[in-house]
Amino acid sequence: MRIRRLPGLNRQVLLFLCHSLFFHIGLLGIADILLNFYLVSIGTDAETIGLLQSLPRLSGFLIGLPIGWVANRAGNRRLIALSTAGLALSVAATAFTQALPLLMISRFCWGACFGANQVVKPPFMVTLTDRSEHTAQFSYHNLVSMLAVSIGSALGGFLPMLVSELVAIKGVAGLRPEEMPLAYQGGIIIAALVIMLSVLPVLALRGDSTSSLATEARKRLALRAVPWRTILRLTFPLFVFGISGGLTFPFFNLFFRDVFGITDSAVGSIIGLGWLVMGIMPMLNPFWEARMGRAMALSALMVASAIAFVGLSFSAALLVAVIFYVLAIGIRNTMQPLFQPLLMDSLNEDFHNIASSVGLVLWNLGWFGSTLSFGFLQATVGYRNIMLLVAVFVLMNGLSIRWSSRGRA
Repeated sequence: MRIRRLPGLNRQVLLFLCHSLFFHIGLLGIADILLNFYLVSIGTDAETIGLLQSLPRLSGFLIGLPIGWVANRAGNRRLIALSTAGLALSVAATAFTQALPLLMISRFCWGACFGANQVVKPPFMVTLTDRSEHTAQFSYHNLVSMLAVSIGSALGGFLPMLVSELVAIKGVAGLRPEEMPLAYQGGIIIAALVIMLSVLPVLALRGDSTSSLATEARKRLALRAVPWRTILRLTFPLFVFGISGGLTFPFFNLFFRDVFGITDSAVGSIIGLGWLVMGIMPMLNPFWEARMGRAMALSALMVASAIAFVGLSFSAALLVAVIFYVLAIGIRNTMQPLFQPLLMDSLNEDFHNIASSVGLVLWNLGWFGSTLSFGFLQATVGYRNIMLLVAVFVLMNGLSIRWSSRGRA
């Protein structure tokens, strides 16, 4: 008896989901949760941490447009594999130094590789299934990615403890405060190894499933043939999305540890729970899309997320804060699995890489500016008022989606 496959799933998609699983465990899970703790352990102040968190977005901004043309010539699958390997090396390099200039270089390379990776993934993903299955496919990918980050965040909270135990087994009777960076370094190196492992499923994928004629047409694509005004209008919401993301995701671990005075492992568990909900929430995207259309559904969901961020700002009890936190980021994360297919399906295939590049440039520009300003904002208005500011930008994000997608589904 023939087994009917789920819409949006096939062998190619499953291989890509396997890549995404390990990629997100290592990068957005373990490495992200440990980086700020490592920087704090070596005496880095809040403004410098904000600078180091902003550098990847600066390099992502600079590489954004050129990588679109590179992808048209080199192929998206090859760039996914190369950029993932580069990310693994950049993450590992971060753990091998405490010198600020070297940390800045490693973070800059981290962002360049991540930027290239994010430009080519959506155009490559839409070649793996039929257009009618894109929303379901992107929702599955989001679920796997967020589950992976949830697992990675929880692991990241406990890895320093594990590394400390391993060091103690080798003859060190506990770690003194000046030795704590070693525990965080060990965890970051493990993250780099997991990221490198994620290259293997990509190598098993077929190349871009587009005709050689279409590929040659994209190689010869002239600047004047690109509908720049349309692409800028369609991708503008990613700029606002980047602002709200840059003020939150690099600093949620510091928010919970400083505001509520909880341990690293507790922070890792909370962050992991948030990523888990971020994976589950977008599974309802096909439901919202069927009833309201992609653009209208996204606008309504961003309003709900903004309300939750206001609740997070005013939460005095940890449990209440955690509830508002998972609602705020879970609802906001419905943006990506709905917006990416909306963007791709609104343009001719020849412009997919260029649109993805422009979107990444705008997203990184918003993220760079907000992370760079975080240290100043934290010192002047505090964490809770930053969450109110985020609520404003999330609301603006919803309005910008409705404006930019007028006439679209």
